[in-house]
Amino acid sequence: MMVGMAPIDFKNSIALVTGASSGIGRQVALDLAAQGATVVASSRSRARLDETAAALKRYGGASEVVECDVSDPAAVKRMVQDALAKFGRVDILVNNAGFGDYLPLAETPIETVESMLRTNYLGTVYCTKEALPSMIARRSGAIVNISSISGIMGTPEIGPYCATKFAQIGLSESLYHELKPHGVHVAVICPGPVRTNFRRSFDARAPEPPEFMVLESTDVSRAVMRAIAKRKFRIVMPRSLALICYLKGVFPGVMRFLIYHAMTAASRRSRAPKA
Repeated sequence: MMVGMAPIDFKNSIALVTGASSGIGRQVALDLAAQGATVVASSRSRARLDETAAALKRYGGASEVVECDVSDPAAVKRMVQDALAKFGRVDILVNNAGFGDYLPLAETPIETVESMLRTNYLGTVYCTKEALPSMIARRSGAIVNISSISGIMGTPEIGPYCATKFAQIGLSESLYHELKPHGVHVAVICPGPVRTNFRRSFDARAPEPPEFMVLESTDVSRAVMRAIAKRKFRIVMPRSLALICYLKGVFPGVMRFLIYHAMTAASRRSRAPKA
């Protein structure tokens, strides 16, 4: 039987945020802490997690950082069980951990493809599966998956990453229906380019996005808060890319043609010798 969902009180919530050592994840962790949540911020980078820990201390409370590689199901299990043992529950789970690369599939090592799948998609599955039983038992909770515009539109030379993000969106939509009767809200955020360190490993190879499309981590974090507070399922941003995604749904052949020519032209420009 369908039931109404209890509102999430950020001030009294326990939030687990993955990929929180920098960028979107760190911003979400800090914004939740600023609203009074107790945050468990995780990442596999211990050094950068220390910076997140120092920033979280400004808000007081019992927030903490945890080193965890979300591609390792045993490590995820330990992380979530420790959080449940210490705080009694997890009210909000933000699955943000992920990475990408910019290479044709033919040139991408299969080890990179498999690692991307384990981190971006299976990491989301592992964290969600561990946190779900306690949410279902309490008939309350929110799960927010950070996907990408690349999960709606496949573009050249980033195919394995696109595949993981398409998978996240499919999982999110299925879970939205599956968990709504249990009082657990599921949301998926699909940002375009964000000014973070995400591109640092392939920035020289990838086309530079138009400045008007580039988001800040704070923009994405606000979308996460809105998705939880307003019970929104999917937020696509910025608006210019949301419009393109809408048109792709209405005119898929036309948009595929336009996107192909736009992306290949941008790729040629990015590889042209610098004057």
